[in-house]
Amino acid sequence: MEPSEAPSHGSLAESQPPRPKRVRKSRSRGLRTKTGCLTCRKRHKKCDEQQPVCGPCSISSRDCIYADGPAAPAPQSQGSPTFSRHAKREVVVPATIPEVPRHSMSSTTGPSPHNLYPSPVEAPQPAPAMTLAEAYQYAYSPDTVASELLTTDMASNRWLDLLATDAAQADAGFSLAPSPAPEDSVSNSGYAEPRTIGTENQPVQGAHLIPTTPAAAASERHAWSLDRDIVLTNQEALLFRTFAERASLWLDLFDPYKHFGTYAIRLALRNVGLMKAILALTARHSAIVQANMGATSEVDSSLAVQYYYETLHYISSALQYNSYTHSEELLGTALVISTYEMLDSSDSNWKRHLKGVFWIQRSQDVNGASKGLRQSVWWAWLRQDIWAAFRERRRCFSFWRPVKDYPELRQDELADRAVYLLSQTVNYCSKLEPSPTEPETTAKRARVGEALMSELERWKSYLGPKFQPLPTAATNPNSVFQPLWIHPPQFAVALQVYSFACILITLHRPAVSGFDGYLKTQRTLSDAVATICGIATELKDEGSQILSAQCLFGAGLCVQDEVKRNAIISLINACEARTGWPMETLRNDLRAEWAKVG
Repeated sequence: MEPSEAPSHGSLAESQPPRPKRVRKSRSRGLRTKTGCLTCRKRHKKCDEQQPVCGPCSISSRDCIYADGPAAPAPQSQGSPTFSRHAKREVVVPATIPEVPRHSMSSTTGPSPHNLYPSPVEAPQPAPAMTLAEAYQYAYSPDTVASELLTTDMASNRWLDLLATDAAQADAGFSLAPSPAPEDSVSNSGYAEPRTIGTENQPVQGAHLIPTTPAAAASERHAWSLDRDIVLTNQEALLFRTFAERASLWLDLFDPYKHFGTYAIRLALRNVGLMKAILALTARHSAIVQANMGATSEVDSSLAVQYYYETLHYISSALQYNSYTHSEELLGTALVISTYEMLDSSDSNWKRHLKGVFWIQRSQDVNGASKGLRQSVWWAWLRQDIWAAFRERRRCFSFWRPVKDYPELRQDELADRAVYLLSQTVNYCSKLEPSPTEPETTAKRARVGEALMSELERWKSYLGPKFQPLPTAATNPNSVFQPLWIHPPQFAVALQVYSFACILITLHRPAVSGFDGYLKTQRTLSDAVATICGIATELKDEGSQILSAQCLFGAGLCVQDEVKRNAIISLINACEARTGWPMETLRNDLRAEWAKVG
């Protein structure tokens, strides 16, 4: 028969012999495959072996891990955040991440959080390489699960309760009970009473509104957002400008669009709560700067507290509106208040307030890829939480993972990614309670450390010319550290962050025995210290100073030479002088670490 001739069904059945009966394999042989993904095998689920993400993992939004490759990210709809609100319950604790017992987050007392010289242990036996997805087992804080069921209004109100409780403990006269706004007046100090700002249509007590039409939504927004710019007094205008030109630089460090310095300040002109939060922060900062200079402050220190309390009063009223609980104004206000608490570093309440800001972001699905001001708020908050988590030996609250790989990132996005890798390093260095189901072994911890270190080196391999040092003038031959000038400054700080992460991993992973291992460890620490301190000697940008000083603290943890220690203290002093940010606690903590080893 020619190939082009199609036989009829009848002739086909008559011309071909019957097919042999298929023999079914026994259940003990042949039905189980060893080529499926590790996630399905662990869950005892049938895997269809589709790559990069198999069917069962795609449906349940789990990490799909194959034995011969890295984890494939859980599928997401285009344009949606990494964790959609509908998928939260499925992705909070993947199967590859063990549940971690809850422990206290707010304790700041007890033994030192950092062991500068880990006791040597026997070198672990070689083990299979660990994927980065497995290394992220440390990325889940117990508070991640606790925040799962918080709606936007619940999260915002719980955060406000934290602030109000702490304010009442500090000042017995503080109360969130509403009070009538006085008529516009000018005090003896020459500026209007802060409560008069925006009183023409401040939120009023009433039923919780849920707008159902665009017209209703616009009407509701008018209840908490002004229809014209706030009129500031001369002193308030100076404080507002201080935020735009100075304080916003701290928050916009890696943001190429400078959302706080360009966009948030314009939101504040129409929003009483955000404006008062900004005035509270800059009033507090101005008072500290003047006090450190030994000069009489032009700003009464109680003014910052007054603005702070009035911010809480505004938020208490505005939270009755559904649109406010989802607004950029609330997110910006929460972050500015968190920065205010960070400025008062002696008050441990700041650590708990960071968790409150996390609740709000979690309820709104805000993360590091949310775009606009929301994304800027998330990264600024993460930098604050990293430092608090590092000092407390806890894990960072955030559980978000980036979707883009390094080749897809712009250079400014690579700078942000360094901060994210530092957060994972802090998680690795956190104090974990023992788990009876999956105890941590020395070999496993060593493999996780190697996975994180490999990821840091992979990040570094994608850096462009903006991260390269530029020529500098001849330096004093007696300089302790060789100056490194990298411009723009945010790329310089990103390299400091990378070096800080290398230091933490090296100090907290199991020691490698043998002379070669010792030399490798010393070389890693020496290079990281040289990078951090060399950049700090040339880094004059004000917005970079806070994070640079924190990296200098990390460099100081592994320096024993007295001359270098003094040089690091001098560099921290220079950071404080440039920004006016108090760093006495940071210096004292570093000296306390040095005193432990003589």
